[in-house]
Amino acid sequence: MSGTQLVQVVEMALMVPTTLLLLWIAVPEVAPWRAAWESLCGAFRSPRRVLYLAAGCSILAVNYLYLHLGLDERFTGWVVESRGRDYTSSIHSLEGEAVAGIQSALAWLPLTWFFAYVYVIVFPCFVFVAMLVFDRLRSKRGLAMVLIGYFLNYLVELPFFVVFPVRETFHFYQHDLGSQGVRLLLDDISPVVMEAYRAMSGLDNCFPSFHTSLGVTMALVSWHTGRRSFALVMTGFGLANALATLYLGIHWVSDVAAGAAVGVLAYVFARWLSRRWAQEPQ
Repeated sequence: MSGTQLVQVVEMALMVPTTLLLLWIAVPEVAPWRAAWESLCGAFRSPRRVLYLAAGCSILAVNYLYLHLGLDERFTGWVVESRGRDYTSSIHSLEGEAVAGIQSALAWLPLTWFFAYVYVIVFPCFVFVAMLVFDRLRSKRGLAMVLIGYFLNYLVELPFFVVFPVRETFHFYQHDLGSQGVRLLLDDISPVVMEAYRAMSGLDNCFPSFHTSLGVTMALVSWHTGRRSFALVMTGFGLANALATLYLGIHWVSDVAAGAAVGVLAYVFARWLSRRWAQEPQ
């Protein structure tokens, strides 16, 4: 087993207790493993729930194919050929040394471990946990909001990834400026961490920040569970997730601001489009 594969196994293993912890916070009256098992078993007994799962997984499949079929590199090549460069330098000119300032002010190894956990482990759990919670609460509208919000985030941002490529902050500093002003702090844990994560994350798919937008949408949707503790935790992780993208040297402030706007927009439309399920029984 390679180092990258080992890291991927560890990441998956850590996602399980993270998911169960968030589920327990949301529905403490039921053992989290029981709630998760019953929801998963119920999903495969219902054609509609299978469709929900398939819809959620389709986004992951599209993203994987987009990266591994070389489409991302091809589109970026067209942009660079037409204008001589991507848009990263324009973003840097706009905001200057903001990210470098954040890193220099906050860089601390224990904080790096925390933000790495949020970025690599907690973020992938957001949608799955929200689906489990709403399924347990028998909220068809909640499930609809999660899936619609998830789709809208990706559909809005994919065109930007195609025609407006912006590279990750650390890469621009190291390769264009020849500077260590911003570093990929995940490398302080192990360079293999980002190598493993890169399978689902393009180097120049920064604007808007998908991490930020989806985190904002799921945080807002979580308040519809009626479980205040869960909503507060999801909101806290959503904010930490956005800050992690800056602290770790991955996103620009502009990416995060645009991602937050997309996240709110996706939530508003998801809430509106899910109205038809408001009164339907599960």
